[in-house]
Amino acid sequence: MANSYFGAEILEKDTTVDERINKVIEKYPILDAYLHHFSQTSMKNQIPGLLSFFFIQGQTTLPYIRLPTGDTHLDLRVHVFWIQPSRTGKSIAWNFISDIMEKAEIPFDLFASGTDAGLIGSTEQEYDSNGKPTGEVKVVEGLLSGRKAINFDEGSILLTPNKHSQETVLYLQTACNPVGSGNNTLVKHMKGQKIECPSLVSLWITTYPPKGVKEYVLTKGIFQRVLLYHKHWDMDDRKEVSNRRLNTFMKKPKKVEMTKDDLYDYFKSTEKRIRDRLLDMAEMTFSQWSESSNEEKEEVVQEHMWNMFSAGEDYTKQLEKASENLYEELAEQPPSISEIIASFTPAIENYLGIFAIHMAILDESWVVTGDHVDDANNILFTLFENLIAWLTDSVEVGGNKQKEAKIHDAMIACHGEQTQHELDTHGDGWVLKNIFISTYMSRAKVSKSTADRHFKDYGASLFKSRKSGGRVFIRKIGDTQ
Repeated sequence: MANSYFGAEILEKDTTVDERINKVIEKYPILDAYLHHFSQTSMKNQIPGLLSFFFIQGQTTLPYIRLPTGDTHLDLRVHVFWIQPSRTGKSIAWNFISDIMEKAEIPFDLFASGTDAGLIGSTEQEYDSNGKPTGEVKVVEGLLSGRKAINFDEGSILLTPNKHSQETVLYLQTACNPVGSGNNTLVKHMKGQKIECPSLVSLWITTYPPKGVKEYVLTKGIFQRVLLYHKHWDMDDRKEVSNRRLNTFMKKPKKVEMTKDDLYDYFKSTEKRIRDRLLDMAEMTFSQWSESSNEEKEEVVQEHMWNMFSAGEDYTKQLEKASENLYEELAEQPPSISEIIASFTPAIENYLGIFAIHMAILDESWVVTGDHVDDANNILFTLFENLIAWLTDSVEVGGNKQKEAKIHDAMIACHGEQTQHELDTHGDGWVLKNIFISTYMSRAKVSKSTADRHFKDYGASLFKSRKSGGRVFIRKIGDTQ
C-alpha cells in the first residue's frame, strides 16, 4: 500500500467515513500527492479537494470517452456544488484548481453574472475593410459554449428566485446533459437567427449556505445532476485552520516526492494516453483527428465507446451491491425524507459508473473491475451520507418538536454512558465533550459536523460546559453543583 502524505490528517478524525475515503486515497499515489498540494492552499477541505481531482480529470478525458448505457451514454464530467460558510477556503481552492488546469492546458473560465447572450452567445455585424457593414453576421460564443471548466464562485446568485436566475439554472441543467446526446445543446432564438450552443462545460459551483437553499435544492433539477457537498464549520474548525496557516509563516514547505510539476504531467500524459488509444482503434492519425469537426470527432468516440474499456467479471455484481447499499440506507430514513432523497439516487448511480472509469484511469487499466467500483462507491456513498445528514437535519419532515425530542433523548442517553469526572470547585458529574460527541455520532448515525451542529442547536438547553486542563467537559443542567 502506498504511503499516504496525510495519514489521519487528510480526513477528519475517528469516523468510519474517513477510513473509507482514506482507503481510496492510499491506493493511488498521484491522487494522494494532489490532495497534499491542494491542502496547502485550501485547508481542511479534503472531500472538495478529492472531487476537484475528478473535476479536472473529467475535462481531460471528455473528448475521448463515453460510458455506454443501454441505447444512450454518459460522459465522464464531474459537476460539483459545494455549500459551506464564508471564509473557509472555497474561493482560494479555485486558485489551486485553475493553476493545475492552466499548466495542464485545460481551458477554464469564471462566471460572475451574465445575460442570455453572455451565456449562450450572440451575433455581431461584420464589416468590410472600409468599415462598412457587409450584411453578414458572425456568431460570438457564450460562456457555456464549447469545452471548458467553469467556476461559479458565488453560486448563491443561482438560488435567487427571479426570472433571470431560473433561466440560468435551466441553461446549466441542459449543459450537464451527456455530451453528444443532443440534449446538451442550448438554443437561443433571435430575430432571423437561431444560435445553437453545444455545451461541454464542467461546473464548479460554490456558495455560502443562503437562507432557503434546501427548499430550492429539492425543487430544481440542476441539483440532481451535480455532486452536492455541504459542510458546517464551527469555531473549532476555524481555529484549527488558523493555527495551521499561522504555522506556515516564515517556513519553507516540506519537499515531497511528487511535485506540482508531476501533477501537470499526469493530466497531460493521461490525455495523450487515452487519445492515442482512441486513435489507434479508429485507425486515425493525430492530424486527421485535429482536422475533424466536433461532430465527426463525436461520431468516432461513440463508434468506439464500447471497446475503450471492458468490464471485469465482478464489475456488474459490485455495481448492484453498491446500489443495494444506497437503498438500504434509504430504508433506514423516515418515509417523508426517503422519498426526497430517492430523487438523488439516479445521479449517484450514474456517477458510480463514471467514477469507476475514473478509478480505472488512475490505475492505468483498460479493464474496469469490481475494485474500481468499490473505490467509486467509497467516495459516492460518503457524499450520499453527507446529503442525507444535511437534508434530514434541515428539511421540515415531521415537525421541529418531534425532531428536538428525539435528539434530546439520544444526547441524554449518550451522556449517561460516559465516565464521570469531578472538577475542582465545580463538583462531579462532568464528562469529556469529545467522547460524548463520538458516542452521539455512533448512536445517531451522523457525521462529526452534524453532531457538533446538533450539540450547538439542541444541547445548549441540556448541558453546561467547563474547561479544565485544556479539555472541555459537559454536565447536565440541574445535576449536583
